[in-house]
Amino acid sequence: MAIAVKVQHRHWPDAPAEGVRIGDVLMCDVDYPRHAGIRRYFWLLTYGVQLVYEPFGWTGDWYVDIVSFARGRIDGVESTTVYDRELDIVVEGHGPGYRLIDMDELADALEHGKLSPADTARALRDAQTFLEAFLHRGAPFPPPPMERWFDAGHGYPPLPDVWHRGGPC
Repeated sequence: MAIAVKVQHRHWPDAPAEGVRIGDVLMCDVDYPRHAGIRRYFWLLTYGVQLVYEPFGWTGDWYVDIVSFARGRIDGVESTTVYDRELDIVVEGHGPGYRLIDMDELADALEHGKLSPADTARALRDAQTFLEAFLHRGAPFPPPPMERWFDAGHGYPPLPDVWHRGGPC
């Protein structure tokens, strides 16, 4: 069942984006100025990750942010606030090759009190869990729960019309 969700994120701080949650996958089509056109953002709520294919004008790679979520309600609608936990993964093509990046930013956030030791430990554990589930030892990538909603050419299948406007989020 598809559910309307308002997504609060650092890239669009003035107003939440209108997303769609199906099970533990939250999705939204975003026209962010640093991207070359609309990009579908995916959040795997169980894994604590945000995935975007070919962001920032890149070709053929995924950017995976390790994040945390706060769930609530805004004006009677389910909401999810996404918090960056500073650690990121660049997946080359559709895996299995990847690079773990921004470990220095994670260390700085811990050292300067932006992230607690518990938050930092959770970020490291979530990164490891994601890698084990989707990139190590022949694991499937992109992650199967979001695969039917993804298109490498950015001609994404329409999301369910939970906002009753007929357009993207």
